[in-house]
Amino acid sequence: MRIVTYNTRGSLGMDNRRSTSRIAQVVRALSPEVVCFQEIHRRLPWSGREDQPAVLSQLLGRRFVFQQNLTFGFGGYGLGVAARGTVTAVQEHLLPSGREQRGALEVRLRDVGDLRAVTVFCTHWGLQAEERKEQAEALASLVNVAQRPVIVCGDLNEGPEGEAVRVLLSATGLQDADAIANRPTFPSDAPNTRIDYVFYSPEMAARNVEVVESLASDHLPLLVDLERAT
Repeated sequence: MRIVTYNTRGSLGMDNRRSTSRIAQVVRALSPEVVCFQEIHRRLPWSGREDQPAVLSQLLGRRFVFQQNLTFGFGGYGLGVAARGTVTAVQEHLLPSGREQRGALEVRLRDVGDLRAVTVFCTHWGLQAEERKEQAEALASLVNVAQRPVIVCGDLNEGPEGEAVRVLLSATGLQDADAIANRPTFPSDAPNTRIDYVFYSPEMAARNVEVVESLASDHLPLLVDLERAT
């Protein structure tokens, strides 16, 4: 099963041009079964009131599950999961947050890739260390009661040495797909830090990990091929 996590910055590229079709083009070229998106905009004035969940659903040809964590007037932004498999359950979780509300979108999928079923969490953590630690603890509690296998994807705004990342991994037993290579994902034009992750439960194994070059956002997409552990 191929999964991608991608913070799209509301489709704003490093050339300061906003293009959701360009984001979709980047994703389509990777042929993932599941995509976890962060910073998806819906009907925000500064994004031309574009309904990015609807546009991405159409351009990618799959259902798009959206969790709006911040609301501005008639619009807002948040998290999204686009999947080829059958969505059997969705839960929207709010995480302990400071100035900006953060969340975790939980999607249960059936018949995705070579997996009969999988639970995917998409999340985007805050900017303060103490806030992230509380978010890690809350997310760990959700992961530990979810049906397995489990995948957690997202922009955690913290390097792998950070306390919150370590709390999440130690509390859940999840594996870090790019722990060995530790490749940076941000900023996309001169990446020097790793803040985007794919974690997975021990029922699976990562057989391929790629950080994909693209200037369609300020983050680079992270691609992971997962299979059943032998």
